[in-house]
Amino acid sequence: MVVVDNTPPPPPPTADKLILFSITNKVPVKLRLEKYNYNSWSSLFKIHLGSLGLKFHVEEEASPKQVVSTLGNAKELWDHLQGLFHDNKDARAISLDNELRSIKIGMMSINDYCTKIKSMADMLKNIGSSISEKNLVIYAVNGLD
Repeated sequence: MVVVDNTPPPPPPTADKLILFSITNKVPVKLRLEKYNYNSWSSLFKIHLGSLGLKFHVEEEASPKQVVSTLGNAKELWDHLQGLFHDNKDARAISLDNELRSIKIGMMSINDYCTKIKSMADMLKNIGSSISEKNLVIYAVNGLD
């Protein structure tokens, strides 16, 4: 006996329905307070929002069209995240700069040592405290003893 299912297929999703996806596939930088990587993450996230036509949600004041599952709106949430990562920026810059100035090679390979210095310099740049190439070389040479 053959059973035939005559029920029609479900209708295709409409544009007004929320489509869930993983942002980690589109924004490879994981946002972390201790990594000082807000600027990199924010730039990549905004690029992706722009590609979806949604960037205005985090750059403009709330409109009645915005849908956010938290109190407030997308702009307020975005500003709150920015505040979290930019609070105490000067204290973090001083701490990172001191760590960079006192770095020693110890038992690290030269590649690991240079990678660590570059990473720390990038973290400082992300919080608005760039280090000149000349100073990076000086710090690297000083840490070789």
